[in-house]
Amino acid sequence: MKSVVIASGKGGTGKTTLTALFAHLAAKSCCTVLVDADVEGSNLPIALGVEEASCEDFKGGAKATVDTESCKACGACQTVCRFGAILRDEAGVYVFDQLSCEGCGACARVCKAGAIKMETGAAGSMCAGTSSAGRMSFGSLLPGEDLSGKLVTEVRRLGLKEADDCDADLLLIDGPPGVGCPAIAALADTDLLVAIAEPTVSGVHDLARLAELAYRFDLGVAVILNKADLSAEGADWIREFCAERGLPLIAEIPYAPDIAALPTMRFGWRDYEPGTASPGMAAVVSAWRAVGGLIGVDSRA
Repeated sequence: MKSVVIASGKGGTGKTTLTALFAHLAAKSCCTVLVDADVEGSNLPIALGVEEASCEDFKGGAKATVDTESCKACGACQTVCRFGAILRDEAGVYVFDQLSCEGCGACARVCKAGAIKMETGAAGSMCAGTSSAGRMSFGSLLPGEDLSGKLVTEVRRLGLKEADDCDADLLLIDGPPGVGCPAIAALADTDLLVAIAEPTVSGVHDLARLAELAYRFDLGVAVILNKADLSAEGADWIREFCAERGLPLIAEIPYAPDIAALPTMRFGWRDYEPGTASPGMAAVVSAWRAVGGLIGVDSRA
């Protein structure tokens, strides 16, 4: 089985739309399992209409809780809290702000009454379901929670289980934006990074950061220039960067509102023949064929 992660240095480049398009094109010729690794903004299940999803809790880091009956209101916990997570209300009762708590445990260590405990609760969820393009795993991190990289790892684990169960040919991963812990968890142990770039100054900078991350993983990179006709100068910057770094620029997709609208149309386009599709869709098909060629999977669409 081959695994491909589609990522970008920032949000809004069109990576989820392209992942959804690639998913349907891939499903025409090979058994594909999808992973949405963007756990802080999981949109692929919406685009591909996931149904029959089963979910389980994702356990986050420990947070401090207080037993008000045991609390002696000495204030030691508030004194050592560096995050302003412990407040005292008008009645003199100490209240813990779970969103501000970083789980360091200092308050529990100084509480002589033993009123403070460190407890682990749900920080999000990880799910598996069936989409219009095949099986999918995805997750959702609750607001204010951390460990997004760990949740990405767990979502990928679910995806690998789905792939093993159906003997899949391809694991297609919609990666998170940026180059932080979630992106690192999404890129690890994959065969190819498809980097989506925009024709802007920041697009070049974001592509450079993503390429550097892939280099540290010894991971091959293929670049797609999306919305290529929005800036001729910006497009030249991306082309020059790819030429300087030796990165294959496998496709240039023009700005096409009809492509952005396709997920809301339940992929009624999927019976299009490449010759009859719009220029934007024809470029997407060409991009998918190039990806398939790089990883050695059947990419006929």
